[in-house]
Amino acid sequence: MSENGNGLIKSVQKSLIILKYIINSPGEVSLIDLENNLGYNSSTMHHLLKTLIHEGLISQDASNKKYGLGPELFQFWLNNQQPQKFFNKAYPYLEECVRTTGETTNMFIRVENEAICIIGSESPQTLKAFLMIGRRVPLTCTAVGKVFLAFMPEPEVRDLIKKTGLPQYLPNTITDVDMLLDDLRKTRERGYSIEREEYEVMITAVAAPVFDDHGNITAAISNIVPSIRSDDDKIEKNAEALTQTAGQISKALIL
Repeated sequence: MSENGNGLIKSVQKSLIILKYIINSPGEVSLIDLENNLGYNSSTMHHLLKTLIHEGLISQDASNKKYGLGPELFQFWLNNQQPQKFFNKAYPYLEECVRTTGETTNMFIRVENEAICIIGSESPQTLKAFLMIGRRVPLTCTAVGKVFLAFMPEPEVRDLIKKTGLPQYLPNTITDVDMLLDDLRKTRERGYSIEREEYEVMITAVAAPVFDDHGNITAAISNIVPSIRSDDDKIEKNAEALTQTAGQISKALIL
């Protein structure tokens, strides 16, 4: 077991550097990308990647051979409530957003082809969207999902759509690839997504990205409004409050 002058085990250090690189990448990464950016030779990289895959910390897409985060890492994180612990600083900002907008506001992380609700604050109003921690939603037709997709490279979005398809949940669900990509471009430009009864009846939502110090999206926060009171003016005001909240959370999590 090789050590460097500081007493660090080189193979472990290299494995962790690979894992951190994949974590900080906006999408899946190729072997060439890893070799070019980390400088390890092909033989070393092959053995380290194989070990990380075996332990479930990373996964390899069978279709494009690229690497992403593995199920074991996410399962450990979720089982031990690590998302809640890591995002603890977000609670006050979510609660303030609820006070400002009057609507349920929550935070999601992306796990493969879904987004999972990890924390949130519920509206005090009688007619409201209920907070459901642990709930999983698809990416292609929800406000939080579309935020994650909007900040992925377009080829990766197309690959994801090929895997999941564009199932129609409601009449408003976008089922055309080009229309969805156009919606994602608008999301990037304005800084938030809008979903109007695409996944659930009587639900309109806006969502905004939370970034890490590398500029990568780590989470998305959403403001969920019963459609009966979701006129354009309210959605615009809520989106403004939400994007401000997302910016505050991004700064708070970096510190």
